Amino acid sequence: MQKKMIKTEVGGIFFVLVVSMFLHNLYSLCGHEIIGIMFGSVNDSIWEGLKVILLTYILWAILELMCIKPRFKKFVVSKIISLYVLGFLYIAQCLVFSLFSKTPQFVAELTFCFVSVCLSAFLSEKLYFSLIELEGLFAPALFLLLLFGAFYCSFTPFPQKNILFMDRATGLYGIIPENIDEGAIVLDTIYFL
Repeated sequence: MQKKMIKTEVGGIFFVLVVSMFLHNLYSLCGHEIIGIMFGSVNDSIWEGLKVILLTYILWAILELMCIKPRFKKFVVSKIISLYVLGFLYIAQCLVFSLFSKTPQFVAELTFCFVSVCLSAFLSEKLYFSLIELEGLFAPALFLLLLFGAFYCSFTPFPQKNILFMDRATGLYGIIPENIDEGAIVLDTIYFL
């Protein structure tokens, strides 16, 4: 069972990377329709990049649950803990990168995604096969999953006004209008500095 789970965790790393790259571009691929708003990235903020990674991580966990049929409660708790660790790692890496580096953004974010997903998959597997009784944390883990669902559904249409939700190209929040002059926004930002 452990070898099978390790293989599925490794497969999950590549699944999350490939599907999240597709979902990141879904908004523009589907012509700015509602499916792109809900499942894709509507701007270039840290949150919009994170939400597609977390969504694909949950999707992979569901597929993994159906394929290997582990102990349900322990598996769910280990995956939800690793989901939140994945989110915090990705946010921390992106914030540090945005403060200190000038590396091309796509390469850095792909690296952050890979590192975060690898560490989360490792954590999930270690938690599942540990001697720790995780079944008692099933109810709080479900609450955390519902909390993530609430964040997921509300932060795209109603983003907070902070660095996690700000589009890095335009400085705007939420869904960026289609016909926007990005050069004017940059000049306006420079003017106020």
